[in-house]
Amino acid sequence: MNLEEYSQYKETLLHEQPGFAYNTYLCTIPQDFPRVDLHWHEQMEIIYVIKGSGSVTVGSRKCPVQAGSIMPILPGELHAIDGNPGVRMEYENIIFSLSLVDNQVENDWARRNILTPLQMGTLKFPRPIHRGTPFHEEVSSALDAADAVCGKRPDGYSLLVRSCLFRFFFAIYSHRSQEESVPPSPYEDAIKQVLLYVQNHFAEPITVSDAAGLIDYSDAHFMRVFRRETGFTFGEYLADYRLRYASYLLRERPDSIGAIASQCGFDNFSYFIRRFRRKYGMSPREYRAAGR
Repeated sequence: MNLEEYSQYKETLLHEQPGFAYNTYLCTIPQDFPRVDLHWHEQMEIIYVIKGSGSVTVGSRKCPVQAGSIMPILPGELHAIDGNPGVRMEYENIIFSLSLVDNQVENDWARRNILTPLQMGTLKFPRPIHRGTPFHEEVSSALDAADAVCGKRPDGYSLLVRSCLFRFFFAIYSHRSQEESVPPSPYEDAIKQVLLYVQNHFAEPITVSDAAGLIDYSDAHFMRVFRRETGFTFGEYLADYRLRYASYLLRERPDSIGAIASQCGFDNFSYFIRRFRRKYGMSPREYRAAGR
């Protein structure tokens, strides 16, 4: 099981029958994981904060969230989730494919005015959606109703979930922004390519030049773009990914700490210990013991 599979296993609690693409994940930061790193997927995601506070980063925009906040994430959007220091943040991830509510009828109004614009990132509406507004009341009512249906699973419950999603989409459309849409970052595809490379090669030596060459950028241009788009230097992102994988191995495998450091791409053991302590507030040995 790799890091991504483990993270999904830790956060997933399916509320639906297999084959019905509406998934609900119940998550807690920092108990399940210290943060959710920058990632994306082709489905739509809704981050519904239950308790605590933190932030959701979409692209390069960091948005504060608190209990009750609802943050829809469009298909393909780069995003990350953080809790505030010293605060336990509980939230619900709702992930589903837009095809779930697409009836495939030619020139369908909902597909033309809502589903395709969401897929293309051109339907704009206020995000995050905070408590105390009519928009929040409409959206939370639809999502809470879907959650209640998934909890009981009556015969034909998938029809009721779809009806709740139609209410959710109608709320988004009703509160859409009339401002001209802002096109997605021209660097998004390049950043995604680098993130995938890190995911697949983090245990190997990776330099800034390696990452820049992957997308045909100069080192200087790549470093500027990566920092602006992700909020991290490339070195910070790579080290953080390696440390997160090391934390997983320390809990899941009996390998020596030195072996784990090497497996995660750290060729300097003392540097690994210092970085691990800085990130987790304890040594790798203490971290392993605390998880038992």
